[in-house]
Amino acid sequence: MVKISLWSVALFMALLALPSAATDFADVFDEELYIKPLPDRFVYSYFQFTTRWEVGLNDSLARPLAELVHHFGLQELHLSFTYGLWRYENWGYPVTDAGPGAEVWAWFDPAPSKSIDERWKLLCGTLSGLFCASLGFIDRSYTFEPVYSLRPQTHRFPGQTEPVLRYAALPREIVCTENLTPWAKLLPCRSREGMVSLLVPDSVYASNYHSLGVHIRKLCSDSACREFQLEVKQTVSVVQDLRLFDGPNWSIRKLFGQGMEGSCALATTSNVYLDVTESSFDVSQKPHAEVISVRGGARTSLHQYDVKQFEASVAKGRRAMFNLAIMDKRDPGIIVVAGPPPIYAKRFILGVGQERGRIVTRITNNHWGPLELVVFENIPWFVPIYLHTLSIKHGADQRIEPAFLHYTPGVQRERPYGLEIGVRIPARSTIELAFDFDYIFLKWQEYPPDANHGHYIPSSIISLLLPSARNYTSLPREASLFRQSFNATQQAGYFLQLRTESLLLTLPTPDFSMPYNVICLACTVVALAFGPIHNISTKRITAKGKEGGKTSLSDKIRQFFRLKDAVTDEEEPKELAHASTGEETEDLSAPDTE
Repeated sequence: MVKISLWSVALFMALLALPSAATDFADVFDEELYIKPLPDRFVYSYFQFTTRWEVGLNDSLARPLAELVHHFGLQELHLSFTYGLWRYENWGYPVTDAGPGAEVWAWFDPAPSKSIDERWKLLCGTLSGLFCASLGFIDRSYTFEPVYSLRPQTHRFPGQTEPVLRYAALPREIVCTENLTPWAKLLPCRSREGMVSLLVPDSVYASNYHSLGVHIRKLCSDSACREFQLEVKQTVSVVQDLRLFDGPNWSIRKLFGQGMEGSCALATTSNVYLDVTESSFDVSQKPHAEVISVRGGARTSLHQYDVKQFEASVAKGRRAMFNLAIMDKRDPGIIVVAGPPPIYAKRFILGVGQERGRIVTRITNNHWGPLELVVFENIPWFVPIYLHTLSIKHGADQRIEPAFLHYTPGVQRERPYGLEIGVRIPARSTIELAFDFDYIFLKWQEYPPDANHGHYIPSSIISLLLPSARNYTSLPREASLFRQSFNATQQAGYFLQLRTESLLLTLPTPDFSMPYNVICLACTVVALAFGPIHNISTKRITAKGKEGGKTSLSDKIRQFFRLKDAVTDEEEPKELAHASTGEETEDLSAPDTE
């Protein structure tokens, strides 16, 4: 008879319950990679990892990010870390736009429990620790509340309270592998398998442009918005120069140092899209599907590769190394120059001397019709601007009146300057938006360690609706995956945001060597005064006898010869005394003769 304990029965029942718990796990994870050859021998790679789950149904794989939404009452959060500048005039438009440095903005539920500013400060501190960044320095002096430029991407229904927006940018933030490592740990497969295994720091941070992004939004699952769904989208944009890879031919292995080690086991779909609109190259592998996307008058040809299907057919269930190789058929002496996009912008500083300058934003419209746009200028508090000097010119002297103007005056050390301008730019023309500012002196503690390097001004944001989708690759507002952008025509227009350059401003700096000299002189004087006073006040003064000095070598030689002369003088009188008495010395050892 076999005895079965209660502990064994409980363990057996727990094991039976595991499969049902796994099936109830409602997280949906998708990974996508979009590769587009750019003009002038550049390659653009866009990684997108999307996780969606029902709020309150069960736990999530992206638990740290989900806790941010619940703890701080967020409806939407956007965070980006970017190095380099996207060249709109030559490369067109990216899928996800981001400004240089770090950029973060969020929409909060207007809960009365805690103030929005307090939650915003705690959120930035939490993100700073989560992604190893300097977001903890964000306070009221870096925060602004745009009214027209940034709009939420969440579902909005009548009767819901309007969320509250906070925005901040740190253009000086340096992006490094310390940001990529915690970012990759938030993915289900970490950095071991799937498309994230291609993100090798040596390849990513050696590129001309790279950007990390985290986008969280809260969506409604039903029309009454009683149940919610959270969506976390982690993105990476990389632009690499093929001239650094010894030739126009390239592959995934050459760009990222290794092939893709299969797909993520937890991913529902794993697709790679190659843009072959410019059919001037051959591909090593035959695609699983060919996609023709037509939207906004633009036609795009894509090759779709299903990594999971590739594993099933080629590797027969084993781990396979997925790789794409591109052989360029163009003449290497010919440089292809693509047509300019419908709109792009440049930003720079004018002025001579260290008294007053001028910030100029030049916007070019290549579209056949006029465009209406909103320009958002976020100016730090240490750059006081003059609103009465604002001018918008078309051509040499033709002035354009803004459609609307929203100005928030800055307060030193408390609030930045904010300027939102609505303007209508004519067709096939260029306008210049400019205003004056002053150079001011800061307190010496407010200068960075490398004060002569200068201070950064965040990039301005230009928002508009494009009537056509030429050079446009962004996803629609309601879309979650990249494949949902195929043939997604939008009658109202295609929302576009441009980030200009971040400006480097050299403020008047004091002579930091003078405080150094004063500190050295003061420390020297104190040290010289402190030493004798300390000796006098702490040591006891006692009288001592006179000590003989040390005998030199010459004195020793003289003493030696004097001593020798004295011994000789004493022996001579003794010999003379024996001779005068006539006494003879008897030899006791002589033989007896008698």
